[in-house]
Amino acid sequence: MLRQTLTAALLWPVLTWGQHSQDLTVSWGGVGLRGDVGPTWGLPVRGQSWSLGYRYQGHPHYALRVAAEQGQSTASDLDASRADRAARGITVRTQTQSVWAMGEVTFLPLRIPSFRFQHSPYLFAGLGVTRYNPQGAYQGTWMDLRPLGTEGQGLDGSGTTIYGTRALSIPLGMGWRAHLGPWLTAQVEAQWTWIASDYVDDVSGNYPDITALREARGDAAAYFADPTARGLTGYARGQSDRNDGLIRANVGLGLHLEKFWETCAAFLN
Repeated sequence: MLRQTLTAALLWPVLTWGQHSQDLTVSWGGVGLRGDVGPTWGLPVRGQSWSLGYRYQGHPHYALRVAAEQGQSTASDLDASRADRAARGITVRTQTQSVWAMGEVTFLPLRIPSFRFQHSPYLFAGLGVTRYNPQGAYQGTWMDLRPLGTEGQGLDGSGTTIYGTRALSIPLGMGWRAHLGPWLTAQVEAQWTWIASDYVDDVSGNYPDITALREARGDAAAYFADPTARGLTGYARGQSDRNDGLIRANVGLGLHLEKFWETCAAFLN
């Protein structure tokens, strides 16, 4: 009885959903932070990310996806070509965790279900939430920057509060996917993620009063606020009119869930 129940449970998605395809994919790639620190665009990409995604396709050209991603990227003014950023001297490492729901459109029709080789380029876009934690290195130790309020957030008279740790994010990009056979899929993707926050790199507003910041939060906070001791209290430290984003390129390997379920059911029989 137990064997029959397990078999029915494994075959239920195959029998009830009709013509469809489902994949579970693990991806890895390089990621770069694009914000107020480091190069305004282009290389270097100094980070990496891992993601786990589920994809459901019920039409030859359209699919739905959900994905969870863990990433870490570093941006440094030492890599910037702009003189003002090079003189500022900020380096930040940001850890991110994201969850997205996305839609996908393939250029070529994909047979579903199909365990034979087929491939297509595609476009995708979606909506989700990204959690971020910018850090800086001080005397050989990486420290969380948000609690330090490096732009004077939360100090008496500042009129500002400590920024949050989560924000709406919009991923969009393009890729190429191939069904390699009964079990596996492979894909390559390029993605831009817009994040509804300008503090993913801890930089957005103006330089604080360094003396007041040191007295309230210590030497590390004062250092991160103005690493090159420019003494520009009240002047722009970042560009508050532009939110931050992430650019990434990755490769992924996926598993056909229908084949997996059918194999498990056959084994139980």
